[in-house]
Amino acid sequence: MFADYRVPQILHHLKILIYPPSLLALLESGHYFEHGSKEEVSIRAASIVAVERVRDEILALRHQDKEIAGTATTVGECGVDVPVSSVLIDFYLWDAAKRIEESEETVVPTHRTRSIWY
Repeated sequence: MFADYRVPQILHHLKILIYPPSLLALLESGHYFEHGSKEEVSIRAASIVAVERVRDEILALRHQDKEIAGTATTVGECGVDVPVSSVLIDFYLWDAAKRIEESEETVVPTHRTRSIWY
């Protein structure tokens, strides 16, 4: 996945990532996190781990479906086995975050870090 600012936001919204109250207070105050700070690295690293665990869970569920159906592959709507990658999950989560933002649903603010990597 891409360790950006939007994916951690949606992971928190979906209760996949749980921020401690102290971090929530900093995010809600608009605090600027220095690039490489403990908080910024923790948010980015936790997001990567979370997306990998989501991917693992999707693959485990697909495996269960294959065993139940007794088939060799799981076939998607297009008639082919659709691979699951962290990048595709990232794209989905990023799009979901934008949709939630547009719906004006309340979400925790993104972390603010100035960096060439975002």
